[in-house]
Amino acid sequence: MRLIDADVLTKNVTKWLNADPNADRMVDIDDIAASVLMEIEEQPTVPLWISVEDKLPEDIDRRFFMCLVENHLEDPPMMCQYEEEYGFGFWKDIYDPVTLGFLDSEFETMEELDYEKVIYWMPMIEPPEEAMQ
Repeated sequence: MRLIDADVLTKNVTKWLNADPNADRMVDIDDIAASVLMEIEEQPTVPLWISVEDKLPEDIDRRFFMCLVENHLEDPPMMCQYEEEYGFGFWKDIYDPVTLGFLDSEFETMEELDYEKVIYWMPMIEPPEEAMQ
């Protein structure tokens, strides 16, 4: 199953409609159907939540993921990191208290932080294209 933005699809397909109902229609219904199907294929897919039982994130260097935790499915998602060896949690940088220089990093799991267990996750949403330029 693939979720798409129906509002964007409607806007894109509506541009094909002729504003004059008495105008000659030179387009075959098969051509219209083919155009609509192509437009559907071009629509961006809305991401879905992924169960940790089905798939885990790839261990991507300190990347954040949106996570839903046990007993809090109705709450906004948490931003968590994933470490293949330990699971979901957060990287913490350790600095020297005197020089404030970086010393090390350590990973703290959700369990170590007394958070509920992650049961669903999804990648972060990509920024708008104009923000990337």
